Amino acid sequence: MALFKKIWPLMCLFGCYDLDYDPSTQLESCPGIYVCAPDGVSAQCVAHPSSATSCAAEDIVCDKMPNVSEVCTNTTNNGTNNGATALLQVIHNSADPAAATIDVYVNGDMFLDDFDFRNASPFEIVPAGTDLEIEIAPSDSTSADDAIKTFGPYNLAADSTTVLIASGVVDPTAFDPNPDAESTALNLYAIEDAKTTSTTGAIVAVFHGVTDAPTIDVILNNNPALKPVDDAKYGDTTPYAEFPEGGAVLDVTNADNTARIASFGAAVPPGVAVVVVASGFANPAQNAAAPLGLFAFFSTGGAGIPLPSASRLQVIHNSADPAAAQVDVYIDDKKAFDDFTFRTATPFFTLPAGDRKISIAPSTSASVADAISNTTVTLEGKKSYLAVANGVITPADFAVNPNTTSTALTVTSAEARERATDPTKVEIVAVHGGTDAPTVDLRTSNNTTLFSDLSFGDISDYTALDPASMPLNLRLGNNSSYGPFTFDAAALGGRAVTIVASGFAVPADNANGIDLGLVAYTAAGGTAIILAPANL
Repeated sequence: MALFKKIWPLMCLFGCYDLDYDPSTQLESCPGIYVCAPDGVSAQCVAHPSSATSCAAEDIVCDKMPNVSEVCTNTTNNGTNNGATALLQVIHNSADPAAATIDVYVNGDMFLDDFDFRNASPFEIVPAGTDLEIEIAPSDSTSADDAIKTFGPYNLAADSTTVLIASGVVDPTAFDPNPDAESTALNLYAIEDAKTTSTTGAIVAVFHGVTDAPTIDVILNNNPALKPVDDAKYGDTTPYAEFPEGGAVLDVTNADNTARIASFGAAVPPGVAVVVVASGFANPAQNAAAPLGLFAFFSTGGAGIPLPSASRLQVIHNSADPAAAQVDVYIDDKKAFDDFTFRTATPFFTLPAGDRKISIAPSTSASVADAISNTTVTLEGKKSYLAVANGVITPADFAVNPNTTSTALTVTSAEARERATDPTKVEIVAVHGGTDAPTVDLRTSNNTTLFSDLSFGDISDYTALDPASMPLNLRLGNNSSYGPFTFDAAALGGRAVTIVASGFAVPADNANGIDLGLVAYTAAGGTAIILAPANL
């Protein structure tokens, strides 16, 4: 049954029936626009928000109930409602498993039956100027007497537009508390002056509905200066703001932006107004079926649309070709990094999951058409990756790889970590980026092998070390050795570090490029940490 068809008769405190009505059966087809006279003799047909036409008395008859004159209007009755209406949408955001499906009653009558988590009603016309008491009950309820919570009264202003969001948990003691000590008890949160459409681009309001999450920011398109959500506590709603045309990526972080909670991508069509709800639990152990996510609710209602999880990527420039000392990096044909210098890395940044085209072009490039290398990498949502630019622009001008591996400039990618999985360790991953070097091992000074038989372009798995200063040796497959190099990891506990074999084994055969050595990068990126020769 449409939302309005339930609420209007309920607000009039009587139902609309066929003349030959069976009192036990209320007609589904009773038009919600009718306002009935309490005596059931005359009626007025009202369209929202204005204009009225006459309806024949025989079209409907009203079952008179007590106090009907207080809320109904017609040609002979001046009630307090006077036919005024408002628009209302209800969103179910209680991630409590006990409230996965609920019944919603208004003033004791069924309003929404079997209303599922992360669903919304459409915006519907409801009477204004009338007190509404809203009762939440289990899905198997038989009446409002089964309600577990009652809210209100709500009295909507004429011509107003409101969103009510049911959020929280039935028994807060059974769940993690809110870090900011906000109440997490099941409640209704109102978005007043809500929007149903936009006259320009898309507009979005964001509701923080994750009970166990702290105050959050949302950073737009990797730019900390762009925060459509700034210091929002649980239960807060942001004002509507325009959403970038063509889509955007969103990073949900803590209030001081030192910890990223989750990342998402989104594209919203122009002309719509959307409520995006941060939904679920930050700690999914509380309800495995409701992990934290962002869900978009449109004015038409229905199931919330989950915003797809985004990916994270760090790009490292490790092409030792002197002609590639600086390059431009394009992602999906758009310039992402200008004049990107050899032995530098970007910080990890957010981008949409899926197949992403990474192009390398000269630093003087005017567009992606000038690219000298194009590589497609596949990124999964909720995962982080390395993308390392290795190789040379013209392989014929350089020494061949001893294992006959192509040395042409390309991008190699692998899944990565932005921090150590064990906060007491430093976790390292190795990259073989020396074009003229055979397979290599990375060893400690006591000859413990950390990584073995890496070919040019390979990216290893991670290994964990105690955070301390240590010498590392690069052992080549031809039994030559480079190092030892000092890796000072004493202050890197809890970090993930990428160590790259970088440069040429024989510079004289490679345009007199830089000597082979070891360099390191943290998740913050920047200029490479050069591992200096160790003094043993």
